Amino acid sequence: MARRRSVSLDRPPRRRSSYSSYGGREGGGVLRKIGFTLIVVILLVIGGGIYQWTRGVPKQQVKAAYAATITVPGGAAKMPWPTEGQAAVTVAGSATLAWPATGAQPAPIASLAKMMTAYQVLTDHPLGAHGNGPSLRVTTADVADYHHRAAQQQSVLAEQAGERLSEYKALQALLIPSANNVAVMLARWDAGSVAAFLTKMNATAKQLGLTHTHYADPDGTSPQTASTAVDQLTLAQKAMTLPTFAAIVRQPVATFPVAGTLFNYDYEIGHHGFIGIKTGSHAAAGGCWAFAARRTVDGKPSVVYGVVLGQHAKKTGALLQPALALGRRLADAAPTVVTRVTLATSGTVVGTLHAPWRTDVPLVTQRSLSVVSTPGQKYAVQLQLHVPSGNRLTAGTVVGTLTVAGVSTPVVLAHDAAGPTLKWRLTRL
Repeated sequence: MARRRSVSLDRPPRRRSSYSSYGGREGGGVLRKIGFTLIVVILLVIGGGIYQWTRGVPKQQVKAAYAATITVPGGAAKMPWPTEGQAAVTVAGSATLAWPATGAQPAPIASLAKMMTAYQVLTDHPLGAHGNGPSLRVTTADVADYHHRAAQQQSVLAEQAGERLSEYKALQALLIPSANNVAVMLARWDAGSVAAFLTKMNATAKQLGLTHTHYADPDGTSPQTASTAVDQLTLAQKAMTLPTFAAIVRQPVATFPVAGTLFNYDYEIGHHGFIGIKTGSHAAAGGCWAFAARRTVDGKPSVVYGVVLGQHAKKTGALLQPALALGRRLADAAPTVVTRVTLATSGTVVGTLHAPWRTDVPLVTQRSLSVVSTPGQKYAVQLQLHVPSGNRLTAGTVVGTLTVAGVSTPVVLAHDAAGPTLKWRLTRL
């Protein structure tokens, strides 16, 4: 009996020991689970951090914030404008002043048409600094045309059959004594026919932006050859860039094989600073003059260009004299109304550089923009911006160009542009 009882009393302790062992295994499993979870979380955090650090950042953007036009302060310039016809004047490199200011209609331009005739010939057959070019042979048909025009009291160059005129001499005849018959000769020589040459002239006019100009003949005798003062001013400045053209139109006199010595209809040439360029007149056109004159503007030597159309002297009926007198008044007045003005100062904000990891960086002009201009003039603004390479940039980095009235300044960063920070990289969505 005692033995059986002893065995019976030994069992409970073994069961308690078994329960204790089971509880230890359960606690160890929980710890392992927690440890595994922590490791996973740590790996996710590390992986996420690596992903956030290495993933690409959004592209930066430039945003323009500047007006499309700039207007020079002040009222309209006071000029000795005509009471009839049209006029336009400009100082080389500055804006154009015109009367009427807007809405001018095309009007006959008489021998100003010969500016385009000469421009077309020299474009097709350029001459060197001292070259005379090929020769044009005078035919019996040319002589007949000369006599016909002379009988109508047109401006002509006397010719005889078999005579030869170099291209240079023909251009002199066209631009100095304003020979209508030579205009036709040059047209046929250049293009094969007058009609083909007119096609060229009108195409060139379109190319130069002369939107209110049409040529019906190469000499300007037709009233259908018409333009505006502003268009002819554009052409005059363009033609004067051709050295041969500029050299001829400043000559007061020229000598020819048959006709002898002939004087320029523009008697202002060589006087009062005038260096060209062409006169014209007939009943339909009135008196016309395209001129270039040396003047001092903003304390510096410059050239004033101008065109007047449709002038008449009421008392005498003269055409050319009132045109020349008006042109001289305009040439003298232009420097008094033209001054140097600053269109944009250095440091002017013209846009921003945007990136999500920092505040926007202002984009500013590096230099001031100043031009010789007149009060009230409007200028179109050309602002070209580009996104710089790199996310961390220094002040002064060039990001574009601002251009107004033909002058430009670089656009730069106003201050340093910080790159993405570690905090931003790790916390961005």
